[in-house]
Amino acid sequence: MRKSGYFFWALAYVTSILLWVGCGSYYLDDAQNELRSSFTERDYDTASELLEEYEQEEIYRQRDFVLMNLERGAVHHFSGNYERSNQYFTEAEHEIENLFGTSLSRNLRAFIINDYALEYSGEDYEDIYLNAFKSLNYMHLGDFDAALVEARRMSFKMERLDEHYRGLAESLARQDTTDQVTWEAGETNIENSAMGHYLAAVLYSKTDRPDNARIELDRTRVALEDQRAIGANPDVTDNLLQKVAEPETYNVLLKGFAGRSPHKEEKEFRVFIPQEDFYIRFALPSLKTWETEVSTVQAVVNDTLDLPMKMIEEMDRVAEEVYKVGEPIVYGRSFVRSFLKAFGGRELTQRVKEESRALGGIMNVLGIASQESSERADLRAWQTLPGKAYTNLLHLPEGSHRVKIEYLDNNGRILFYEEQQLDITESNPLQVMQTIYSN
Repeated sequence: MRKSGYFFWALAYVTSILLWVGCGSYYLDDAQNELRSSFTERDYDTASELLEEYEQEEIYRQRDFVLMNLERGAVHHFSGNYERSNQYFTEAEHEIENLFGTSLSRNLRAFIINDYALEYSGEDYEDIYLNAFKSLNYMHLGDFDAALVEARRMSFKMERLDEHYRGLAESLARQDTTDQVTWEAGETNIENSAMGHYLAAVLYSKTDRPDNARIELDRTRVALEDQRAIGANPDVTDNLLQKVAEPETYNVLLKGFAGRSPHKEEKEFRVFIPQEDFYIRFALPSLKTWETEVSTVQAVVNDTLDLPMKMIEEMDRVAEEVYKVGEPIVYGRSFVRSFLKAFGGRELTQRVKEESRALGGIMNVLGIASQESSERADLRAWQTLPGKAYTNLLHLPEGSHRVKIEYLDNNGRILFYEEQQLDITESNPLQVMQTIYSN
């Protein structure tokens, strides 16, 4: 082949890599930040409008279907549109299940193309927590049986994590011919969600199934200890858990959410071996938690009764722990992809050098540039998911009551509060009041 021919194919190779990712991921990052700002300010109408706008402008693409519907589900949940929220969460969950069924082929594709170019299948903790909000949606709608199904699904998903990733690691090990990665699943000390078991216990108790409620309460206690073992600080007392088993002592479930879920940051690694003329760059996602201003949460009833809210789950810390199970798979496929890309670029550069050292030198520089621009960590994540969950139970007599949930900082200063009117009737065995402060 003539020199110009080699250079043409070399340039085409580099250009294709440079354009592969493009700037779409940056547009999505900016859009998600804008969405997050509206949500934090509790401007749910604007947040909903932004989501529709992003879809029309194809900032959310088909590969972002899960992410888009997680955001929609949360926005509609906290704006009180519980049926629409469940619709979006269900669509996200169904797509996650579909992608779960093709996880091997999806991971093999990640050997070739950047993770961001793949369909976003949701992080495991996102898949788990969407059921918590579906359960709360059904509780608001008065469908306790459906709410119980969703709470129990949280447990089912957490229990199958290890099995899924072990099987996936074994399959990838058989398919990977580079021999550069030891495929294995990560380990986690979290196998239960205290919030999920707590919701299930409340639902069993209020539907006259005390034995099931006691089982769920025992599991709640185990899950709380699991959280403490990873450094989280839930402060739900045994007195509150015992109260759950006494359905006649409460008719209001109080829920408060604070802070935000973890976000992803990019970690970069570079290796250059001059004697081998070999350059490789890795870009890996790393999960990071946010600090929240909130120190304590309390409910104020009719301006007379102050009731402390108890943290049932540090959702952000649980998310970090659950993320560890699949993290080695993400790192492994990133390494294989970067290795193959670097190896292919080196081979092409050497062929060009055989014809022209000058063109080979240019190709080498372009190859490095292509790795720098195309290898980017997938930083997609559910932006509107809260970071902490608080709870308590309350009994109110029939009639109208004003209940306020306050979020306080370390100095006892009220950062935010929301007041709602609860109309208590004998026909409604359990009302749910919930608020959120995202800072």
